[in-house]
Amino acid sequence: MSSGGRRRLPTWSARNGGEARAVISAGRVYRARPMIPLASERRGGSRQGAEVMKRRQLIQRAAALGGAAAAAPLIAACGPAATAPSASPAASAAATATAKPIRTLKVGYIPLTDFLGMYAAIEQGYIADEGLKLELQAMSGGAAIIPAITGGSLDFGISNYVSTILSNAQGLKIKVFSDSAYDSKDHSPFSVVVKKGSPVKAAKDLNGKKIAVNTRNNIVHVGVMEWMEQKGGDPKTAQFVELPFPQMPAALTQGQVDAIAPTEPFVTVSTSQDGQILANYFAEIRDNVAIAGFISTEDWINKNRDVAQAFHRANTKGMDFVAKNEKTARDYVVKYANLDPALAGKVNLSALRSTPLLDSVQFWVDMSKKWGLLDKSSTLKAEDLFVKF
Repeated sequence: MSSGGRRRLPTWSARNGGEARAVISAGRVYRARPMIPLASERRGGSRQGAEVMKRRQLIQRAAALGGAAAAAPLIAACGPAATAPSASPAASAAATATAKPIRTLKVGYIPLTDFLGMYAAIEQGYIADEGLKLELQAMSGGAAIIPAITGGSLDFGISNYVSTILSNAQGLKIKVFSDSAYDSKDHSPFSVVVKKGSPVKAAKDLNGKKIAVNTRNNIVHVGVMEWMEQKGGDPKTAQFVELPFPQMPAALTQGQVDAIAPTEPFVTVSTSQDGQILANYFAEIRDNVAIAGFISTEDWINKNRDVAQAFHRANTKGMDFVAKNEKTARDYVVKYANLDPALAGKVNLSALRSTPLLDSVQFWVDMSKKWGLLDKSSTLKAEDLFVKF
């Protein structure tokens, strides 16, 4: 607990648990989960006789999807689960005043600006007004959140759309029940950042260079590849290395990589040191890019439709509050993303939407096929990802 009485999130770490996968971090190599093979690399494979083996494969593949989503930084998934900062007086007062029974929910989240609607819903008491209490667990993104949901240790959580798409393609019935973050020309927190004075001035200059993404084969990786291609570069020649968002600024400073692809608040952390933005890559490939939403299993949502709807209402009110109270919303970034207060005013906030833009989500279905993550014969469509209340 900090001196101000606010519970702080754990120290950022590159440890991610699971099977072997090298992750570069401040001169060390950690082991993490393996990457899911591209569709073009998957050929055949023996049939598994037992149904339990099939399900185990699905969960392991989903864990390899990563995410973040949506964008998202990686907090150590192997350590103790982090709890959210303590509730504000407004939230506590609302919880006391409400006559509804309190339903406690375990929610996996990533401490980013993308989920300001939820932060505001907690702080302003909208969650408590709906008879809900959220136990937030700061996690590493889809690699930890999706299997935790399917395994029952979380009620719901967040996921970027590429990870959600690939989970469904693998047979995991994961559905979005409340939308959240978008990247637009006016609100673009996802950036490619290079070191000040770097010879890299354009996408083509990244050919053959080392670029840090939080997870391969996720929304960040796909987005950067598409941006490079659209802007005259050749992403097939680039070396994409996996590195947690929070550790990207230091890796750039130390010369471990030529460029990084963080999101806020870590873009601002980097530029406050020796980084400079090369491109807001999502905004340059398409306006209003869908990033992430709140997900759970179809079974959980069907059994808890009233709860899912209640959270959606509170989340929507939180988004409305953020739109009208930006300064207060920035304070929530400090609290929930563990950001230096001096940087709060510089952070580029996400665009928030409570209802999805299906054409923007379909864009990621198409991109997943283009870049070999989703089989081109797949009939999966954007509307298949959403629950209908």
